[in-house]
Amino acid sequence: PLAGRWDGRLSQKGLQLAFDADDAPIARWYRVIAPSLPELKQARIGGTLGMHAELGLPEGAVALRPRIAAFTVEGLGSEALLGARSSCGPSARLTADSWLARAVISAEDQRFFQHPGYDLEELGAALAANQKSGGVERGGSTLTQQLAKLAITGSERSGERKLREMLYAVEMEQTLGKARILQLYLDNAPWGGTLCGAEAAARRYFGRSARTLEPAQAAWMAAMLHKPSAELSQWQATGSIDAARFKRVAEGIRGISRAQRETLLRGVAAARFAAPS
Repeated sequence: PLAGRWDGRLSQKGLQLAFDADDAPIARWYRVIAPSLPELKQARIGGTLGMHAELGLPEGAVALRPRIAAFTVEGLGSEALLGARSSCGPSARLTADSWLARAVISAEDQRFFQHPGYDLEELGAALAANQKSGGVERGGSTLTQQLAKLAITGSERSGERKLREMLYAVEMEQTLGKARILQLYLDNAPWGGTLCGAEAAARRYFGRSARTLEPAQAAWMAAMLHKPSAELSQWQATGSIDAARFKRVAEGIRGISRAQRETLLRGVAAARFAAPS
């Protein structure tokens, strides 16, 4: 049901394979790759997908260059999240210009306001980084995909879960919009141990509302999100989290003035936050 061409070149150094898949309906790709997904019974999936892929042996290096056009999803019911309440506690009611929202976007999804729920550029960078390190060093999931995992699909490590996550992420971009997606993510994100939600985390860690966090406090919380429980344990054991990541998050915050950035970076350099008990 899917068409394409492949060729290979064998040399003394190894085997190089290349594959070009023709553009085909995304719904067809899903039916071929994961026909048992329950969402396929109700989802109306639009758009096309094609791909160029390369594989080098024996090192096992993989390069993927997908082509996606007009990807749409309807029928999964994600609009119900418009009025959803978080089980993590009261909503922080943060807007995109708050310090914590800006810091979280810097930490987790720099192109949040440009992508349609998935980020092919980030996925490619994550694949390259993980192959280089030999492990999972970089995720590649957008905030929208992370919200789909938190609210719907769960965190099971499987290819099928990632495919389900993609469907919900694309639909949520169309039914919820960026502002609500960002708010829902902040209100449900894990922040170490059993703690979740920006408001609960801000009050626990800094004794104040998420809306009134100092810039360096916001960057600190955002830097915890990639491994919240591990960062919390390190904070409690050593009095600090990953210092390099904390600095990168602060430096990556966008949409602020020069004076605000200078104040933020001074705060980062001087940051010494008491560890929660």
